[in-house]
Amino acid sequence: MPIDVGQERQFYDGWYAQFQTASDDALLCNLETFRRDISDPRSPGFERRLLHQTALEHLLAFPISGCNVLDYCCGTGDWGLMLGCLGANVTLLDLSPVAIQVALRRAKLSGVEGRVRGVAADASNLACFRDSEFDLIFGSAAVHHTVKYPGAVEELVRVLRPGGRLILAETYGNNRLLNFVRRLRWRISGLADDAGEDVLLSDSDLARLLQHFRTSRVMPLNFLAMTKRLFRGRFANPVVLQTLRSLEAADRTLLRICPPLRRYCGEVVVVAEK
Repeated sequence: MPIDVGQERQFYDGWYAQFQTASDDALLCNLETFRRDISDPRSPGFERRLLHQTALEHLLAFPISGCNVLDYCCGTGDWGLMLGCLGANVTLLDLSPVAIQVALRRAKLSGVEGRVRGVAADASNLACFRDSEFDLIFGSAAVHHTVKYPGAVEELVRVLRPGGRLILAETYGNNRLLNFVRRLRWRISGLADDAGEDVLLSDSDLARLLQHFRTSRVMPLNFLAMTKRLFRGRFANPVVLQTLRSLEAADRTLLRICPPLRRYCGEVVVVAEK
């Protein structure tokens, strides 16, 4: 069932509360810890490693040091803190005040509190930011949550400077079978639709966003390999790991031979310049 912004905030405050009691070592974040997290089959980040590795490559190709970065819907701030460690001036934005509290604690532990600020706000009203305030906006699993709110797309575009870059690592929602499985899993968990899988980024959503940009590149990832969702938490098993790698190799061949299948992938990296 649909939820409003207050209910969504409450949901994510509850989710991020689990990190408030995490140890200092567990909250440390920099490029080294980030890469280690997405490369370790025992880590939750491993499931999206291709998505995150691709996004990371495009981020590191941007002149990070000294630029003003918005980590859009930052959660506990992994991406923004990593960019802060590389010299960026980072604003962490999230609907959840609890997420921002955790992220700012992580900034202090990671030695970048002087380059990082946190803002708890609704993405559909970013009046706290000036026009063209940011050189780079990054969002991981973000826009598919905010696109349903009137004004969110326009606000995102407004705060990015002309010539600035938008980089997104997102779900991709054109595959009806995959969407059905995603939503079924979420509903079995008893969670509100709009807090999870009921809103997925589609080509029409991307078109509405990217019409505001001078150039854009859309890079779909994981077609057969989206069956990785069935193996969540079991990637350290050698058989599971080899199965996943075989599916990823099959995807590379299949998507090269039949490009129209790309729109049915389950994840996507978007790079756009305003």
